[in-house]
Amino acid sequence: MSLQDKKMLDMKIFQKLINLEEYKNSEFVLVYVSSSIEVDTHKIIEYSFKINKRVLAPRCIPDTNLMEFCEISSFDDLESGAFGIMEPKDKCERIQSFASNSCCIVPALAYDKKGYRLGFGKGFYDRFLDKYKGQKIGLCYSSCMTDRLPYDVLDKTVNCVVTDHDIITF
Repeated sequence: MSLQDKKMLDMKIFQKLINLEEYKNSEFVLVYVSSSIEVDTHKIIEYSFKINKRVLAPRCIPDTNLMEFCEISSFDDLESGAFGIMEPKDKCERIQSFASNSCCIVPALAYDKKGYRLGFGKGFYDRFLDKYKGQKIGLCYSSCMTDRLPYDVLDKTVNCVVTDHDIITF
């Protein structure tokens, strides 16, 4: 898609997300820092700072397929980390327990109609989501939704997916 089309679709997803009760009622927002091929999260992060939500970004733990979430208060708290992804700097506080009214924005290349996702294949999010008890919200372009993706017992679903067309709840 063109950059202009992507920006328009990202804005539609952003508007739907910030009006979602699960987001509005959250104390913590666990959110990935998007790359150029993912649904943009920079506006979500900026908005979350503005309305005084606690923003947590993932950081990969070296030599494992695990990640931790660390609190950030600005984009200055980020640096290039594993796989060239922007991650919290070492000085950022690692948060190990989350309020029940937290929400985790889960990245994916695609989602299916059951809430399973196609990620990047390392299982970082599935391992994290296995123990996470808050709301799990996927972001996806409607053109990247599909009827069914392959999955196994280790794969975790989200509670809903926000697309540029609608919000799909599971």
